[in-house]
Amino acid sequence: MKNFFKTLIIALALTIISFNVFAESATGRPTSYKVTAFKLEYCAGASTLASCVDATTVGESSAGVEMDLVDSSSAVSFGTAGLLEPGKTYKFAQITIDREFKMTGTVTTSAATCNTGGTDGSEDAGGATSAGSISEQVVAPQDGTGNGDGLNTVSAVGGTGTAGTFTDDDGFLQVRWELSSPFTVSAGKIPSMSIAFDISAALVFNDGSGNGACDGNDFYPGAPTISNTFSY
Repeated sequence: MKNFFKTLIIALALTIISFNVFAESATGRPTSYKVTAFKLEYCAGASTLASCVDATTVGESSAGVEMDLVDSSSAVSFGTAGLLEPGKTYKFAQITIDREFKMTGTVTTSAATCNTGGTDGSEDAGGATSAGSISEQVVAPQDGTGNGDGLNTVSAVGGTGTAGTFTDDDGFLQVRWELSSPFTVSAGKIPSMSIAFDISAALVFNDGSGNGACDGNDFYPGAPTISNTFSY
């Protein structure tokens, strides 16, 4: 049961993708990717990628649980399968995480090798790139619209936001995804889950000036490809 939810949090918290199209973009695989999770819900009824309704909360922490998504063994359990409701069919899920990520990594552009370790990013600016030593850095998705139905920010855990919109000063990010197929919970059974994800492009370099140099606030969190199935 614990491994079930460890894998779930690891994969789904990574479904963050930014954002705007710049003059030059490149990606890299981070060597650390830390997120803080606050709430995990399964969505039933009339839920869509844009809206989680008739939800069952299976994991929640008021303080938040930080984990490094690069190393699955570092993740802690978050939630209990026993809270899923027998007879209920779940089609989507939603996780609420801190809007800020802590990342370490390198991206090779057309002009240079840029490292994390510059000035931290925020909702208003990317993380500054560095040509010096690599170190951990805060990065965050910027304010804006058009970010896809499965993403939005909220001002508080448990709140609601507008799908695709990252609002100024909202400190939390809601991420929704569709299960590979609808899943109905059977009484007295604990499901097994298969999930695959690729974080090879999870550190994103987006350069507004277009020169590919390590001279701007150009680092953002990116997204892997995720496949999520359930079975008994």
